[in-house]
Amino acid sequence: MFDQSALATAMRAMGNNGFMAAILATCLCLPWHSAEAQRNVTAADAATVSNAEIALGPVADNEDIRALLTARRQAELSSLVSARIKRIQFKEGESFNEGDVLISFECAVLKARLLSQLAKLKQYKLTLAANKELRKDGAVSRLALELSKAKVEEGSAEAALARAQLNKCTIRAPYAGRVEAVMVNEYENVNAGDPLITILDDGKLEMVLHLPSKWMSSVSKGKRFAVTIDETGKKYAAAIVRINPKIDPTSRTFNVIAEIVGRQTDLRAGMSGNAEFKPVP
Repeated sequence: MFDQSALATAMRAMGNNGFMAAILATCLCLPWHSAEAQRNVTAADAATVSNAEIALGPVADNEDIRALLTARRQAELSSLVSARIKRIQFKEGESFNEGDVLISFECAVLKARLLSQLAKLKQYKLTLAANKELRKDGAVSRLALELSKAKVEEGSAEAALARAQLNKCTIRAPYAGRVEAVMVNEYENVNAGDPLITILDDGKLEMVLHLPSKWMSSVSKGKRFAVTIDETGKKYAAAIVRINPKIDPTSRTFNVIAEIVGRQTDLRAGMSGNAEFKPVP
């Protein structure tokens, strides 16, 4: 605070020169105004810090988060050969077991090629057996015997290749699941790489949740919560199984993956609901 008596004395000494008096008064008042402004800024910063600390509190018990059910595994299977489709074993929505044939092709040419390679391999083995007996009597050279062995190895490799190509004529299920979509029809000709069928594993459904970044320190693997699914109207127990450590700076959220506890036959991939982060009995 400036000395008002000193200001008055200075103004009387200057007489009627009001202009100079005004300048003097302004100069003397500047420090007081600067200090007051600094105090206002400091108070505003303190209020901002206080609000930030409140915003970074723990997970609220009754805060709801949207959850989307997804299949744990999903795949689009493509053709490995250029051939005509012989049979589609499962239709959309039908279930299958691991190893079941989903689609088979007409592969008479590949089957005949395999039989031809097996016949050649048999011939090479007979020749090798005969040369082994002749070698005992010195009737054939060691080189001829080694060449017979090499022929057997070559024939075995060619037969294995033909068998592998023939196996491509059947599309088998890599895991148990359900058919989501079939993109082809029986008796159609397809090329290698053409998409055939989409399958998914809905035996264990997962949920994708986007949680606020301020929850990062409060959420951990294994945390239990409840989720109410819109389509069924029921509440299910769930638990977090994976946490993405990266926070999206735009939305200020991070992703977690959770699973429904137990097998629920009435749930399907694509359903959604509210995840309630409060204790589950």
